[in-house]
Amino acid sequence: MTSRILVVDDEIEIGEFFTFLLEPYFYKVTVAVNGVQAREAFKKPYDLAIIDLKLPDTDGITLLRELKELQPDCETIIMTGYSTVKSAVEAIQLGAFDYIEKPFSDLSELEAVINQALNRSTVKNETYSEERNQAFESVGLITRHSEEMRRLLLVAEKLAKKDVTILIRGETGTGKDVLAHFIHAMSPRAEKPFLAINCGALSENLLESELFGHEKGAFTGASGQKKGIFELAHHGTLFLDEIGDASNSIQVKLLRVLETGEILRIGGQKPIHVDVRILTATNANLEELIKLKRFREDLFYRLEVVTLTLPPLRARKEDILFLAEHFMARHFHPGKVPSISPEVLEILKNYDWPGNIRELANAIAQIAVVCDSPVILPEHLPIKILKNSVASGMDQQHQINQEVRLVESLFTETEERLTNFIEEINFDSVFDLPGFLEDFKQLKITATQLIIERALKEAKGHYPTAAEILKTTPRVLRYLKKEKH
Repeated sequence: MTSRILVVDDEIEIGEFFTFLLEPYFYKVTVAVNGVQAREAFKKPYDLAIIDLKLPDTDGITLLRELKELQPDCETIIMTGYSTVKSAVEAIQLGAFDYIEKPFSDLSELEAVINQALNRSTVKNETYSEERNQAFESVGLITRHSEEMRRLLLVAEKLAKKDVTILIRGETGTGKDVLAHFIHAMSPRAEKPFLAINCGALSENLLESELFGHEKGAFTGASGQKKGIFELAHHGTLFLDEIGDASNSIQVKLLRVLETGEILRIGGQKPIHVDVRILTATNANLEELIKLKRFREDLFYRLEVVTLTLPPLRARKEDILFLAEHFMARHFHPGKVPSISPEVLEILKNYDWPGNIRELANAIAQIAVVCDSPVILPEHLPIKILKNSVASGMDQQHQINQEVRLVESLFTETEERLTNFIEEINFDSVFDLPGFLEDFKQLKITATQLIIERALKEAKGHYPTAAEILKTTPRVLRYLKKEKH
């Protein structure tokens, strides 16, 4: 069946270009030059839409949202200039298949992206290619459950193909270095060197020498020429971790490399051209460091062409079991990896993991030392995590005790008021005992239904959960909920 393609761009030449490029393949091409025409075109179904980010009466992000609302199965490619790459990344996060930069320098690459998008339009379930699976394995990056991580990796995979500078943000231990390895492994530079350096682990002088190299005699102890990692990473990827810790002098030199593509060895006179893709990472608030004059604003904007933020482990607890099993496989022979008991899994999920994935990996390593049974039990856990579990349990018990005391106080107060009421009854007149007991029955029904409604609200209308909260069964709850006054 002929694929239908919509092109939205205010430049007439772009529409003509795509028509000329695609119609020989028997694709049906429709062209719109503004938002009004695009929205009119949306009334018909399309397999692929190629939309420019900047239009005279709207923008590509807005049209993308509207198109995905009307035609969720239509794949979208965003056209962008270099200055709008951030918006293009936002488009991918909103569901665009990819973005392409204008002017189009490689027609074969452009055709490949279009073909991939059209092929994807017939396969709606996101699948992991063999290439991506190998990249996952090679860098130890594993996730299948967290939707946020799946989306992040999809964006990272798209960006890996582009030669843009990426800033990776996230708390300590979230795996920023692992994500950098993944981007390199999925990039056209994958067969070239990947070199990494921690900007906060070396003194200023040593870091400068490691980054840019030095000539013989450049300083005391420089007995020979040394290439820096910029040179060693030529045609490859350089990962600068903890970039926020770099000194002002190093920042100036990094800015020069980004602007000119050239380095100068310490003591050298001749600039050296380097072709290096730079990835950086930080857990610091660079915007705050800029205000404090500790980080250059011009360097920040050079490094933050695109930002990827890794979520903390406490925000992706659905991945904890998968990650724990992965780390356990490192310490046990195949077929002898112990299972995780439900109690332990609950404890692991209730822990906040301030050290994130790195802390989880260390915890599993400690467990492997002491666990010699087929099942990991609470007593195998590190003391810190176990203490946290006990403290949480104590807090929960404290809350239960408070609720019990409130109920006891309510019953005591009710009993006192009832006693006073009975003492004041004048039995010289007629007292309707059956009516009095009926009122009590209705009060019990009202109280029961109010409690059930409160539990159902807590359980978001889910009867089994509400029944568990109230220590009864869903059948009993439904019966009591329908009981008539």
